[in-house]
Amino acid sequence: MFFFKRKSNEGDSPIKQKVKDMKCRQISYVDTDFSELMSDMSKDNKAILKLKPVNYYAVKNQYIMAHIYSNADLSENYVFFTRIDMEKRTDKSDYFPLDADTLKKALAKVGIIL
Repeated sequence: MFFFKRKSNEGDSPIKQKVKDMKCRQISYVDTDFSELMSDMSKDNKAILKLKPVNYYAVKNQYIMAHIYSNADLSENYVFFTRIDMEKRTDKSDYFPLDADTLKKALAKVGIIL
């Protein structure tokens, strides 16, 4: 029998602690300039609405995955981006806050109506 030492969660940021208890939705978007997306998101969180969802039937070699975390009443929402290239994560972002209206519009683009 093997015993593994548990990782300490003390080093996690407060946002990482919050999102552990939230619901996560993952959306694949068409690949764009990742650094430009991060600068746009830091200026205005509505930049997520400029992204185009990946066609479900298309072959996805390069794309941006958005991990959208929200609580039950949608009062607190966060998004975390990763860039995937040939099944490997190449870039990742910080957590960005989203307001409920922007979240609903972003999810509606992929057919999730709240």
